[in-house]
Amino acid sequence: MNTVFHVTSGDPDDQARALSSVGNLLSDDTVALDDVAFVANSSAVRMFLRGATNAPQIRSLAENGVAFKACSNSLQRVDIAPEQLLGDVEVVSSGMGELTRLQSTGYAYIRL
Repeated sequence: MNTVFHVTSGDPDDQARALSSVGNLLSDDTVALDDVAFVANSSAVRMFLRGATNAPQIRSLAENGVAFKACSNSLQRVDIAPEQLLGDVEVVSSGMGELTRLQSTGYAYIRL
């Protein structure tokens, strides 16, 4: 099973809850997971900055196979250069495009 989490909120508490939900899914032995992706757009892309409070949790989840993706359109809108992001984050051409691609290949969609 494949799952994609979608986050748009710039609120650090919302972002922390989203990351916690990813961790909970990974820990659930009753779900056979193949791939987990986490797509951030809008102001949520700030959570991927190197100095962000959630950076350690993002690194840990990435080590456990979660693919983190940031919308390039959103990065431009909030004036963040890709070089400012954690190394575990892939910049995609658009968050909506990535979500569409993933869902078209069978990913379950969870918006937080």
